[in-house]
Amino acid sequence: MRPIIPNLKIIVPSFGSSFSISNHEKSNNSHNNQWHYHPEIELVYISTGSGKRQVGNHLSYFHDGDLILIGSNLPHCGFNSEETDHSRETVIQMKPDFLGDHFFDIAEMVNIKNLFNKAKQGILFGDRIKKTVGPQIEALSTLDPLARLLGILTILNELELSNDSTILNAEEFTIETQMKDNDRMSLV
Repeated sequence: MRPIIPNLKIIVPSFGSSFSISNHEKSNNSHNNQWHYHPEIELVYISTGSGKRQVGNHLSYFHDGDLILIGSNLPHCGFNSEETDHSRETVIQMKPDFLGDHFFDIAEMVNIKNLFNKAKQGILFGDRIKKTVGPQIEALSTLDPLARLLGILTILNELELSNDSTILNAEEFTIETQMKDNDRMSLV
């Protein structure tokens, strides 16, 4: 049997932003639910409902919504499919260096840098933190660009400080690529 190889998905930041925010409705969702990967870190918030999640070698089901952080190049499937029972998800995607090569090396960003490192394995957040940051995630798309940036940094910091999380992909199943390979694919 041939292994299933994930597809590289090209992500384009939202207009006027260094990262992408998108909302998907179940009724018109074209969000990719195929096995795929991308160099961007992905934060997915589903406020209510249930469905299936596949992140790396981890397969499970969620109930009462979901809040998950998926690291760079970690293969996963979208959370909206025919079997899914929810109407809306908010997806934030950002390159690991979306604020510059060394921004996350400064002392104030150590929490977020730690979070991004843990996200390489996929992080599932529990109900407490989901109820706290979920509405903040949904509100980001309504903010002006600077407030949106400050909001995402605040959310990421809160996620790192939370002790309400579980690592999903303990065996670190990721796709190893070089940025120049991703850049070439982006041109295509």
